[in-house]
Amino acid sequence: MRRASRFMPKVQRPAMPWLGRIFVAVAALALLRSLLLFLWAYPVTGCAIAAALWALVAIEGRQQNKRLVQWVQARSGESICQFARAIDCRKVDTWVVRSVYEELQRYYSARWVLPLRATDRLKDDLLLDSEDLDDVLVNMAQRAGRDLSCPQANPFYDRVTTIGDLVHFLNAQPRLATAG
Repeated sequence: MRRASRFMPKVQRPAMPWLGRIFVAVAALALLRSLLLFLWAYPVTGCAIAAALWALVAIEGRQQNKRLVQWVQARSGESICQFARAIDCRKVDTWVVRSVYEELQRYYSARWVLPLRATDRLKDDLLLDSEDLDDVLVNMAQRAGRDLSCPQANPFYDRVTTIGDLVHFLNAQPRLATAG
């Protein structure tokens, strides 16, 4: 018998090798050097561009924070229980449900603790683009014990718009041979 989903393992993230850390540090220093040279050569233009970018980011961030605060307040008290009730767990693996919910929570935990619903749209509501979704999906699949080697064969492939669709997509992926 398979263990309950609350006992599923956490994601195993490999550490970045030392050569990768050196590359990232060199790239960051090169970018910083280029920025400082630009500011030295064109101080007024550089400051004007920086101020305009700062204002745009501040306005967008304030609007998004206001929307998220309203969203969190409207869903206060909701948890994974309400999320799981919206999905037929007799047809869907509970490990998949928990891995999707917890990995999306972990993705947003630096900013917000969002009570998620199966009807939340990934792109429009959660502002999750396809590249970020691919990164999070790898962690979800690892935790749920699913194989992502051939997602094109999945009937839900290229039709994932909501969190519920994501659960069904991951559930339709084949299980790994080593999965509990």
